[in-house]
Amino acid sequence: MNKLLLLLALWCSCFALGFAQPKPIRPLIDAWRVADTSQTHRAEVGYAQLKAQKENRRLNLPKHQQLLGMLHAYVDQNPDDRLKIRLIMYEILGKFEFEQKRLVQDSVNIYNCIKLAHKLKDDQLKAEVYTLCAEIGRGTNRYILYNLKAIELQRKIGFSHFKYVHNRFFNVSFGLYQSNDYRQSINYGLQCLAFKNTAKKTWDPRVYLFQLDIVGASYLKLNQYDSAKYYYRQIIDTLVKKPDQEPYIQTLWLAIAKGNIGHALVLQGREQEGIPLVKLQLNESRRLGSYNNMAMAQNILAAIDFEHRRYQEALAKWKEAYQWTFKSELYVVEQQLLAAKGIEKSYQKLNVPDSAYKYGDIYHELSSKRLLDISSKKLSDVKTKIEFDNIQNSLENINAKLQQEKLVRNSILAGIFLLTVISLLLYNRQKLKTKHQTEILNRDRMAKDLEIKEARERLGTFAKNISEKEKLIKNLERTIKANGTENLNDSLLNYVLLTDEEWSRFKEAFSKAYPLFFPRLKQLLVHINPAEERLASLICLQLNNGQIANMLGISVDSVSRSKRRLKKRINVPDDSILEDYICALND
Repeated sequence: MNKLLLLLALWCSCFALGFAQPKPIRPLIDAWRVADTSQTHRAEVGYAQLKAQKENRRLNLPKHQQLLGMLHAYVDQNPDDRLKIRLIMYEILGKFEFEQKRLVQDSVNIYNCIKLAHKLKDDQLKAEVYTLCAEIGRGTNRYILYNLKAIELQRKIGFSHFKYVHNRFFNVSFGLYQSNDYRQSINYGLQCLAFKNTAKKTWDPRVYLFQLDIVGASYLKLNQYDSAKYYYRQIIDTLVKKPDQEPYIQTLWLAIAKGNIGHALVLQGREQEGIPLVKLQLNESRRLGSYNNMAMAQNILAAIDFEHRRYQEALAKWKEAYQWTFKSELYVVEQQLLAAKGIEKSYQKLNVPDSAYKYGDIYHELSSKRLLDISSKKLSDVKTKIEFDNIQNSLENINAKLQQEKLVRNSILAGIFLLTVISLLLYNRQKLKTKHQTEILNRDRMAKDLEIKEARERLGTFAKNISEKEKLIKNLERTIKANGTENLNDSLLNYVLLTDEEWSRFKEAFSKAYPLFFPRLKQLLVHINPAEERLASLICLQLNNGQIANMLGISVDSVSRSKRRLKKRINVPDDSILEDYICALND
């Protein structure tokens, strides 16, 4: 009896140890277990401690790593999806604060947290995970997507249950500005600014300045110069009323605001008022070593010289701006594009064709890369992905209910089945099986025919849409030429129609409509690359060079060169036409 009691006591002590919380991690574990609407504010206490510890990283990093070890040990011994999510978030946020290198596995872990939060049916926790996913995906199309998902869920639950909500609106506004969606950038930017009076405890004055800058810059892009000047004057008024404690920030933002006001004045034809302000931005930025702002101001001054036919002076300024962009780590693509285009135009005016061609190629290469990046970040595409995610979630819930109903139904059928006469079952089994297989074959055949028909109809609609888009672009070109707008290419950046994802869907539909096309093409050219497959499929749809160029985001000349290379690679006889040869693959 005594031995039995001893074993029981030992088992209880081991059980207690498995669930015991070491004192240092107890506050975190207790906060992370909370599942009501107070959970975000409770978890924020732990994140605030991380921010405080970063002031002395060398001293606090070992303590932080030791704490993480205890947390991992506890969660391993006490598996819990909520604790696992909170621990992964805490670990990644720690890497942000202690400036540690983030690993690919960190991204995998945080994306898996979305599934775990969905499994818990906890939208509030999921909103926090989306916020962190956005920070990890900064610089990609996921940046806007996950910030929008976070805003959607936070609005549903109530903004009061979250801190730093305004930062989500700022991030979306900034991402939309980078993707040239200036009107939507202003929309989300103004929503961010509206939090100034309601989020006083978490309001960051520098984020406020940056948001004013984004709104002002967006109005500049939309040629609404008075509105742009209004928001840049707000930056000046803010810094005058409450100067930033860091002189560098104070001086630089004043220079940025004045320079952009000067730019607006120049664009309004008031050069005498505007040029001194732009030069002030240039000089202050040069003194502070802010290369991006130096390039921005220098590009403006170069454009003024070019307008006054001072081509040599404009060339020198644009070259200098172009070199400065390589010394800046922030937002340089736009300034590189402006400088490269300016250099190309200056060399053309100075009758130096070789150099003009060189910088023209640089400009088009940069422009193509930016165009692909912008296409992947379009707000309409992002919202479509959000709607798709929501539909997927609904489908998962519906499927779970259907599975439950199916289980009940199958149980009933099983009972009926057991009461059925065994001899009758054996007699009918083969007959029913044969009939069922015949029906399946007939259904599959009909479904396949219907699938091919629908795929061909989609491809026909696809080709028709291309023709309509081409007409739209030609009409736009005539309108622009009639109105004297400067740069047609800049106006048509938004007419690239297909992303890689859309091409993937197109290829799937094409293969269903013409199942023999790609295998036969592969026989002709074993090592065919994806670009050649795309070109061949568009040729098969009997698109002209202009339509193909619009679809691929390249020039008509590039399409012609690509066709010649493809003809040579396939060994099409000289007296044969490539288009006829390609189309014959469907016969």
